[in-house]
Amino acid sequence: MSAKIPFDQPSQHEVSYAFGWGRVQLPGRFGQIGLNPALLPQGMPTIGRGTSSLVLFHQGSLPGLLTFVGLLPETETVIVVLTNSLALNDAADWIGQLIIEEIVNVPSELRTDFIGLAEAAVTENLKWYPRVLDELEKGRKAGTSPRPLTEYVGTYWDDLHMFKVEVKLIGDKLYWLMQGLETERFELSHYHDDTFTWLRPRDELASRGRWVGNDQGATFWKVEFGVSESAKVNKLIWVPDPELSPIIYTKS
Repeated sequence: MSAKIPFDQPSQHEVSYAFGWGRVQLPGRFGQIGLNPALLPQGMPTIGRGTSSLVLFHQGSLPGLLTFVGLLPETETVIVVLTNSLALNDAADWIGQLIIEEIVNVPSELRTDFIGLAEAAVTENLKWYPRVLDELEKGRKAGTSPRPLTEYVGTYWDDLHMFKVEVKLIGDKLYWLMQGLETERFELSHYHDDTFTWLRPRDELASRGRWVGNDQGATFWKVEFGVSESAKVNKLIWVPDPELSPIIYTKS
């Protein structure tokens, strides 16, 4: 497997990428395909000091799971790390790197402090929820009230009529349900005017299989309702990706 694209430069040794696999010549840095680099402002560590093995690797991060796979051709070793939760850091990455250092026999005095790095990443990740709350508070208009909540209730479809959002009133609380699924029901809390938020504490979101990450700012957690010329609620507007245009769902 030959290198196609250099990444994570500058680097003293080879760090490249091709067809889903990263190539790192030890000593070198890992994690480029995972979550940890964003959680370590000081940068990822150089591991495998005192060695010179080649490692091929890949990583995965999805709602509810993290993965790491490493191949060491020199010793014909395969490392596979799978988790069944979205941790406060990329635990699969740290475990994979720790095993690499064990396999290539890094001298004890040159071993990487993975526990310290994992703790630092957790500390950084825990800043996400209060940071989003602060962003929301700074953008909130004071002194506004919603319409009667029953006016927001209904089924809203995207332009292709493939994805729907149901808005329900249960007791005195408003909820939205992606694709109408009860498993995807989240409470809508009034933000200002006809805008609501569905932000919940990180642990609750992660326990329900939702992706939670630094790529989700305040805008992601806002749901805005639009009105017709007759002042009736007829649209639901959401921005799931800040680099794309808002998705507009029309009330049926």
